[in-house]
Amino acid sequence: MLHEFLSGSSWIDPQIDYLLFLQNIRLQYGGEGLFMGITKFGEFFISTVVMCIVYWCIDFKTGVYLFGINVFNLLFAQILKLSACVYRPWVLCDKVHPVEAAMRTASGYSFPSGHTAIGSVWAGLAFVFRKKPLISASFVILLLLIAFSRNYVGVHTPQDVIAALIVIVISLFVINSLINWCEKDRNRYLTALVWFDIAILAATVFVLFKNYPIDYLNGAVLVDPHKAVYGAILNGGWIAGLINGAFLCAAKFPFDTKNIGLKVKVMRVLCGIVPLIPLYIGLEEYIYQGDQPYVIAFFAPFIVAFFITGLYPMCFKFIKN
Repeated sequence: MLHEFLSGSSWIDPQIDYLLFLQNIRLQYGGEGLFMGITKFGEFFISTVVMCIVYWCIDFKTGVYLFGINVFNLLFAQILKLSACVYRPWVLCDKVHPVEAAMRTASGYSFPSGHTAIGSVWAGLAFVFRKKPLISASFVILLLLIAFSRNYVGVHTPQDVIAALIVIVISLFVINSLINWCEKDRNRYLTALVWFDIAILAATVFVLFKNYPIDYLNGAVLVDPHKAVYGAILNGGWIAGLINGAFLCAAKFPFDTKNIGLKVKVMRVLCGIVPLIPLYIGLEEYIYQGDQPYVIAFFAPFIVAFFITGLYPMCFKFIKN
């Protein structure tokens, strides 16, 4: 089984040794503040804001591409997490002591790294600017730093971040080919959207009905299957909202990002980001940290994400008309 292979001592012990090596460096020389700052570039809010700015104001097609990559990677990350069910490094070895602040966003299973998967936006920008080596390299370095930061703060093993990086590389070419195919006939976006929705639905059914290991440490469950499934449902709603909004706009409501002035671009960002902040905080406080019914856990982030990529951009067309 994948779980047994990835958790086997002969495979995991060298990785734990590496984490302990980084831990010793961290304890002697510090650096957790720096790498906790870097790891934030692999979190939902910053990556979403960057994708929104590109999508709303800079280049519509590139924005659709970035959202497609992000959805692809998050979908695969969730499937792999709940297929492998690999425990966090500090569970695999009690000598590993992660940075406490990092553990707040490191719940559930470990493989692969979700922060690295979310950081796929930087890989997408590197691919877009591939003909400008310095710009492209800067985005690649940022992604690699995000991946390394997850090791440095002690919440992921090397296999976690490497797996996420491999999926990211695959997604760059798969989504690029898909977007180019859809651009030849914009109605193809609707066909691609159907397949994305089928994949998200299938993944949701899979995580709901899969059997999960229940192991105990000092009388406490190491990973509560219900919380793991709840997190997957939340992420499923988020990525479903992103891809449905972006591909629906690409098919039926493409909007102009080239022939608009700086003032219009600034207004688009301000009018989009300002309401996004309380919506995101609301998700964090009442949905992500709560224990809502699965229907609410799916559709609350779906609505926020669909607002970002669908409802709000549709307003551009109506305002212009």
